[in-house]
Amino acid sequence: MNKHHPLDEVFRKRLRDLEAEAPMHLWEKVSQKRDWKHRALNRARQKMPVAGLFAALVLAGLSWGVWSFLQPALGSFPVPLVGPVASMETGTPASHTADLPPAPPAGAPETAARQPLASLSFAPPARMAAAVRHNADNLALLAAAAPAIQQAVRPQDIRHQPDPSPAPALSPVREEAAPALPSALERHQKKGLSIFDGLFSPDPKCAEFGRGTWGFYLDALLSPDLTFRRLQPRDPEFEEYANTREETESNMYAFSGALRLSLVSDRGLALRTGLNYSQINERFSFVNGSEEVIETINNYDQAGNIISTDTIIKIGTRRKITQNHYRMLDIPFLLGYEFTSGKLKVSANGGAYLNLLFRQKGDFLSPGDLQPVRFDSGDPNAYPAFKQQVGLGWYGSVGFAYQMGPNLQLVVEPHVKIFPKSVTREQYGVQQRYMTTGLFVGVRQRL
Repeated sequence: MNKHHPLDEVFRKRLRDLEAEAPMHLWEKVSQKRDWKHRALNRARQKMPVAGLFAALVLAGLSWGVWSFLQPALGSFPVPLVGPVASMETGTPASHTADLPPAPPAGAPETAARQPLASLSFAPPARMAAAVRHNADNLALLAAAAPAIQQAVRPQDIRHQPDPSPAPALSPVREEAAPALPSALERHQKKGLSIFDGLFSPDPKCAEFGRGTWGFYLDALLSPDLTFRRLQPRDPEFEEYANTREETESNMYAFSGALRLSLVSDRGLALRTGLNYSQINERFSFVNGSEEVIETINNYDQAGNIISTDTIIKIGTRRKITQNHYRMLDIPFLLGYEFTSGKLKVSANGGAYLNLLFRQKGDFLSPGDLQPVRFDSGDPNAYPAFKQQVGLGWYGSVGFAYQMGPNLQLVVEPHVKIFPKSVTREQYGVQQRYMTTGLFVGVRQRL
């Protein structure tokens, strides 16, 4: 009789009661190694099939658009006017035919050769000349058929032939001219040019050797912005503090305004600079359900001397809500290029933002005791966490300008602005960075 080993029962239960939890220090090391780069990489791997399909669709659409607009236009080669279009454009009537008898054989009597001709008619010389001028193919056909006509019909035979029958009554026939229809070339030339015709024109442009002309423009723009903040601890010991700040602070709204001076050439090159003001508003919310408040009360006698002291400890809930402000003043240095199609101009811009001033005011948690502390760039006694200048940032945008008047344009410009450096000082335990995106809307005046 077979005796089962005790391990057989354990494996039969699939090690159900023998699970072991992983050590806590192992999970801590794993969480430390999994920084934002690893999380972003994992998310990118999860969304890779969808992103690849979307990129393939976008690439196919762009390829189809470029291929369709790169096809040769009718205006790039001559179109021979033959067939039905030529007959409608020239307006020439149908050719007149003549019923001619066959040529008499050699040696036949003269009377046999002189047979009556029935309904003989020829095309008027003026119309033949007009047809020859309008159509080169008809000229070749008439030149080839001229010897046969001259041989078949001789003027002396017609002049000396007696006509026993009365001459037929001839009456002019009024022929209406065919309606003039536009040719395929004219219909193609009447089509309006789109912006893609300006970008992907199959016709080569002549080289320009002049310096060109430059125009000065003044832009007044406003934008609602959306901000993305990133808190990263400088040391692993500040990771919990950074997470606590993320829980107690949230985005509210942001906006920016700009006055820009643009220098645009007639070839599309644009240089832009000016002043840009932006403000980021956040909300700080702090709740402590076991806040202790110690009050000391002194008791005095009639002479004003302290005879006793009472200490009162109150425990309650503390709530603190503060609106934090971050203000920036920057100078943009942008380089762009403009494409023009009718009244619409499309521009691509990119460059750097040089920060002049960075001012902040509000509350956050202190890294020492996790209690609310105030920061203020205008108060030297406040917590010194932020810099006075952020440094250099990067800017990119795509602008659309519509010509509303001779010198006035309506501007819509979605944009992205990134400051790669932290806005906090080196002594502060957390790095704080911002990226903003928004939509500039305003007017552009030619100076």
